[in-house]
Amino acid sequence: MARPSSIDRQPPEIRERIARLREQGRTIDEILDALQALDVDVSRSALGRHVKSLAEISARLKRSRDMAEALVNRFGDAPESKTARLNIELLHGLIFEIVTAADPFAAEDGEGVIRITPQQAGALAKAVDHLGKAEAANVAVVKAQRAEAIRDAADVVEAVAAARGLDPEHIAAFRREILGIAS
Repeated sequence: MARPSSIDRQPPEIRERIARLREQGRTIDEILDALQALDVDVSRSALGRHVKSLAEISARLKRSRDMAEALVNRFGDAPESKTARLNIELLHGLIFEIVTAADPFAAEDGEGVIRITPQQAGALAKAVDHLGKAEAANVAVVKAQRAEAIRDAADVVEAVAAARGLDPEHIAAFRREILGIAS
């Protein structure tokens, strides 16, 4: 196992300070000067590698967020269901990646075969179970949102019909026939 870098061995507040300075657009030399002012001794090359890894992590996070946004946009605008749908789709993708990474035609020496422990298999099974429960919960949320929207629409139809002088029988017919709600 590789030894932690000189930056990784620094206290969390120093690493956070480096990240904040980089987010502010500071150069490696400016960050190095700020660290030296705090009496923190790190090499320019170590700082450069750390900043590069921060950039790579930031790029991965941006790709992940972009993918998440694309998935969320695909599943509608209901804010309560966006996060649930996103998590479900991401877990689907993760499980797919794990399962498809195994090569059923791998060499007899086992190269290319993913071997998992019973604990890992159990964790995967648990993830699939949670995925099913999350899917069911998300369906329930979406149904509740749709029912609320229908009730709101029924209230608007009822108010407009009453304002136009329709009798209660016609209003009940609108609710029943057009919106599918019994009065």
